[in-house]
Amino acid sequence: MQPIGDDKLTVALFDQFPIRRTWHNGEWYYSLVDIVAALAATPSPSNYWSNLKRRMKEKEGFSEGFAFVVSLSLPGTDGRKQRTDCAPREGVLRIIQSIPSPNAEPFRRWLAQVGEMALELAEEAPSERTVRAEERLKLHTLDKGLHELVVFRGITTPEQHQRLTDANYAGLYNVATEDELMQIRRLPFSSNLEDFMGVLELTANAFQRTGVASLIHQRNLQGEDVIAATAEDVGVQMRMMLAKMGLPMPENLPRHRRLADGEWMPEEMLAARSGSIDWEQALPDDPDRVIPIYEVTEGDSRPELRLLEERHIITDEE
Repeated sequence: MQPIGDDKLTVALFDQFPIRRTWHNGEWYYSLVDIVAALAATPSPSNYWSNLKRRMKEKEGFSEGFAFVVSLSLPGTDGRKQRTDCAPREGVLRIIQSIPSPNAEPFRRWLAQVGEMALELAEEAPSERTVRAEERLKLHTLDKGLHELVVFRGITTPEQHQRLTDANYAGLYNVATEDELMQIRRLPFSSNLEDFMGVLELTANAFQRTGVASLIHQRNLQGEDVIAATAEDVGVQMRMMLAKMGLPMPENLPRHRRLADGEWMPEEMLAARSGSIDWEQALPDDPDRVIPIYEVTEGDSRPELRLLEERHIITDEE
């Protein structure tokens, strides 16, 4: 089995139903039990699938067609891998003909859409992936800097920072929230949007973050409402510019194969995120530790930090 990205990519969403899938023999294979759960409205999809297999073999003469059904290892609800019946798109389309469900036609359209995504994921030159990694790091740095900039300007709580994140995406993508964009891209909510973006999309987002930060400085913006409104407006202006240039809207850009953390993060960032400690690193010779104590003061254009004192902590008693 050839994996695509990591286990997060083995789940796609159909109307909030998780459909497990895996890349096998050059195409997506989908969990048939999950498909039954989404279409048949049954409390026991495993039993329904077993009975459906038997009925299709006995009454529909479908025994030869089950050659495309293979048992593949997929993560279960407990996170452990287990083998389950899977089929490629052609096999799934045949099987759902035997499931009476009003969702059959929407599911066919959804299956065609995620199939196109699979082609997008498969086509990427190594050089493009390298550039993507560089642009991903730039966007991370700009986004981090923007959120640090607004801390002394009325955006302090996680909810307020999320509102700014939503505003960054809202104008540029014509959506309401980050979660809505996740649904459009059919990504698990535990993943990061930026990891699936191509170069053009990463660049557009980086330009939006830069524009917001510049306006905050130029206009000395203060307060959650005005900053969020500015972030959304910058995105709208960029969207109009893209349309004028004849470029695709960001939400219509292809989704790419996920960039793993190790592909775009510097080693020191990876170490900090993982909490790893270099036990071989020597401690400083100077046992004296200095902790600066600051206070926030109102400057001419923005809050400033003023050093109050330096506290010394002696770690090596004589």
